[in-house]
Amino acid sequence: MLATLRIHFGKVLLVVGLVASVLGFIGLRTCHPALPVDLILYRTLRLFYWDYSPWDISKEVPMPWTLLVAMWLAPLVLMGAIFGVAISLLERRLMAWKARWMSGHTVICGGGVKGRVLAENLRERKLPFVLLERDREMADQLIADGLRTVCGDATGPAALTRIGIQRALRLVAATGDDHDNLAIAVAAAQAVEGSDPAPSLAIFLHCGDPALCALYQRNRALQDGFGGVPVRVFNHFRNMARQCLREFPPDPGHGAVHVVLPSLSRLGFALVVEYALVGHYTGDRGTHVHLLGKRAVSEAARLRSLYPAIDECLVLEAMDLPETGRFAAKVAEWIAQQPEQDVFTVYPGIEDDNEAFARALELTEHLQDRPGVQLLLDTPPGAPVRRLVEKNPSLEHRISFLPAGVLTGGYEAIISDTLDRIARCIHDHWLAETQRQIDAARTRGDEAAARKHEAKATFRPWEALSEEQKGANRSQADHIPFKIRAAGLDPATVTPALWSQLSDASVEALSRMEHARWAAYLWMTGWKFAPQRDDARKLHPNLVPYDQLDEPTKDYDRDAIRNLSEYLNSLP
Repeated sequence: MLATLRIHFGKVLLVVGLVASVLGFIGLRTCHPALPVDLILYRTLRLFYWDYSPWDISKEVPMPWTLLVAMWLAPLVLMGAIFGVAISLLERRLMAWKARWMSGHTVICGGGVKGRVLAENLRERKLPFVLLERDREMADQLIADGLRTVCGDATGPAALTRIGIQRALRLVAATGDDHDNLAIAVAAAQAVEGSDPAPSLAIFLHCGDPALCALYQRNRALQDGFGGVPVRVFNHFRNMARQCLREFPPDPGHGAVHVVLPSLSRLGFALVVEYALVGHYTGDRGTHVHLLGKRAVSEAARLRSLYPAIDECLVLEAMDLPETGRFAAKVAEWIAQQPEQDVFTVYPGIEDDNEAFARALELTEHLQDRPGVQLLLDTPPGAPVRRLVEKNPSLEHRISFLPAGVLTGGYEAIISDTLDRIARCIHDHWLAETQRQIDAARTRGDEAAARKHEAKATFRPWEALSEEQKGANRSQADHIPFKIRAAGLDPATVTPALWSQLSDASVEALSRMEHARWAAYLWMTGWKFAPQRDDARKLHPNLVPYDQLDEPTKDYDRDAIRNLSEYLNSLP
């Protein structure tokens, strides 16, 4: 409230100051028409610190109203400016003092779009938080908007200590610089090192570069966190891609699933990775991704260099288009040649709203009422293009928009409580089943089998799993709606009773689907096929088609399908 008053008060002071200057100049000019302009300006400035005298009383003409008003307004402006500075200092100090003694709060480093969305979402949930922003002007604006903000550099432990990092529940490093985010995570771990009692801090580190994310994951660079402080890497674009597939899932029926992109921007890259992980359907069908753009071939090559096994997870095709204007025509021509039962998700453009909208309009003209085509634009709420579509019924049923920021950068998207609850439930169920197998093996005297189960890398509590191991469970949770739809049911209305009525044939079809998804996660995280399993070297004998698995291994997939009913009540 104080910051809001200060900002508006400053605008008022500026206007009043200008009025006082103009009136003072006019009044002095009236009193002393023979004085040079520069001297009148000088005397006008002196009005602001209440220093006016007629200088020559014998020749002073009657004081005009303009000068009289200026004589009172000018010093009031100066006093107001001093008051504004005092309010500014008081607000900052008060905010910093409150932050210093907070407990169980979330520290958000970076007041840009990502940090602001998360802060606003936490405020709506009435959860304690503090924003740490190095830019003073941006920090003042955040304070004015009612967001608890402290100005400081989060890459050093001192600023973090001033906002009670030792008592914080979590830290979210969400600046626009990946290297700064890493430095912030290290600084936070240093700040809580040796705290008594032991810190409960968890670090969420944003990494916007998909190549760097892949590098971290492949090399398990952050799996043990920093000094015992767990670190989870998240990507805004990955969150958007995940939410996009949740809101706009392909409904393949009996046809193929196609995705068309003009380029692999950061969001485009994340979308392809997400389709590789969860875009698996009955009948051993995966997703076909088509890149059509100026640098499509080179972008596909870069994608394959980062994920060498991506061709095991989807069909990736690339074609360079010499002219950007040919995208819509080429896509429409190609779609017209595909079978009627195929479905298509087209992203006309991800970086330029106007170009994407123009392409979408061209596609609607070319495709007319061709079924099974959805056009998705990455346009924020309130943008002119989006308002235009939303007011035009003929366009609204053909063109859709990617999820809003609160769904991709808010509490659920970053902290992932809902997703993690399902993922944890999946792991706990597997853990209990494995323990039953261990107990059964020991009961029948098979100690070797019991030890084999106990030696599994994931036979440990959820908290002790690495981020890669947790990611496998999250991927399985992400795929649950795909399986429900594949069974002919609706994720919004399915019940455990309905799921238990699945036929053996349906369970078997979904088991094949689950195996493809499971294998895709391993392929995408750097695993390879080998006759003997070696977790340290990421080698696994089950990275083969479903038909080549033995029956006990297939039973793992079948159990995953049957047990899915236990997670239905947790679906978002």
